Amino acid sequence: MPTPNNRRQTLLSRWTFRYVLTLFIGLLAIGLVSIFWIRQETLHERKQNLKAFAQVASQYVSQERGKIVIPGHFYEWIDRTQRRYSLPGQFSLRVFDHSGTAIFVKQAPRDVAPGVPPLSNELSVAISEDQYTLTTPIWGKSKEEVIGSVVISYFYKELVHVNQNYGLIASLLLGSGLLGWLIIFFLSRNLRRPIKQLAEALNQMEAGNYQVVVPNHVKEKEIHDLLVSFQTMAARLGTLEELRTELLAGVTHELKTPISSIHGLIHAVRDQVVAEEEAEEFLDISLQQTRRLQHMVTDLLDFNAFASGKISVRQDTLVLSKLVEEIVYQWGLLDPVEGLDLSADIPSEVFLGVGDASRIQQIIVNLLNNSRQALQGQGRIHVSLSQSSASSYEIIVQDNGPGIPDEEQKNIFERYFRGERKKLSVGGLGLGLTYSRMLAMAMGGQLNLKQSTPQGTTFQLLLPKQP
Repeated sequence: MPTPNNRRQTLLSRWTFRYVLTLFIGLLAIGLVSIFWIRQETLHERKQNLKAFAQVASQYVSQERGKIVIPGHFYEWIDRTQRRYSLPGQFSLRVFDHSGTAIFVKQAPRDVAPGVPPLSNELSVAISEDQYTLTTPIWGKSKEEVIGSVVISYFYKELVHVNQNYGLIASLLLGSGLLGWLIIFFLSRNLRRPIKQLAEALNQMEAGNYQVVVPNHVKEKEIHDLLVSFQTMAARLGTLEELRTELLAGVTHELKTPISSIHGLIHAVRDQVVAEEEAEEFLDISLQQTRRLQHMVTDLLDFNAFASGKISVRQDTLVLSKLVEEIVYQWGLLDPVEGLDLSADIPSEVFLGVGDASRIQQIIVNLLNNSRQALQGQGRIHVSLSQSSASSYEIIVQDNGPGIPDEEQKNIFERYFRGERKKLSVGGLGLGLTYSRMLAMAMGGQLNLKQSTPQGTTFQLLLPKQP
């Protein structure tokens, strides 16, 4: 079936792009949160340091006599102490006496002169649109009288300026993103290799080559399981293709042989090549070949009808002991073979099961016919009925024939499969066991090859008990 010719991305490009996109979105979110957190932490730390600086400055300009004295090296002291408290940029510092007169002024760029602060014995903070102002009292000799104040004004952007930290965060996030991209690139490439080989193998199978080999040494469990399942599927499809080829040849041969026989025999009778008793024998052989041909066509039609769901299976309550005994008796009576010993072990107690009586008969008769063909008229067939489990009964069909070769046992339930011995000695299409197993499963049971050795073969038919 043709598929639309849509442009599709490779596994490597698609998942690498999606992973990198997801990674960078995540890293961007982490970066924004980190920047916000660093900004808040830095601002809090600098405010605390600024308060400590202001208190130290107020103590530095006060003397023991309770007066405010500005030392001559006060500028140098401010620069030195600013570095000690890790305060960034430039700020303005003013010292006011108790009358509100500014006795020292250190201005900063874009400085806005604050108003005269009222005398207060508490540290106070004022925040405007772009200015952060801190006022600290200067205590007199008694430590109870406020003799002035130190006012420090900071341009707010200077206070939260952390370019170096932002650059470090950006570098770390960019490095993490590149490292993540490299990791997913190489991982995707390693993951893509076996999948690409699998796609190439599928193309070979589409071209009719089922002898494909895919790598099975990959370390990923899911991909290993996929490749092993694919290899198993390829081998099974190859087997089915061989069976299909054999079927075409087999069906042609099996249909041609009786038709050729019938044509030759009837032609001989019509041309009076044979007469009287010999002509009657020729007609009997023709009828036998006709029944054989009819049987093969019926098998094929029944199988196809059941496989397509056109035939239903009944679920009746059956007395299995009576049903099995009657099936075995009728089979031995209708087509007796000298040298064939048929026996049955059917309990006298009533075994109530669920199923379709006519379908059960089809299965058992098919198993009996297979045993007779394997024995070639000489041997024993034994049928038994017993309880298998709390929910099922088992019907055993056992013979002492040559058995099924080990290499053929796994394929005996495949449609159109016929063993080498059957191909040489018995006609047919290879649908009997396949159809029988499908019927058993439709009734809620199962048909199994229980055992097959050179001493004989045993088939097991499981049927459900009546609830």
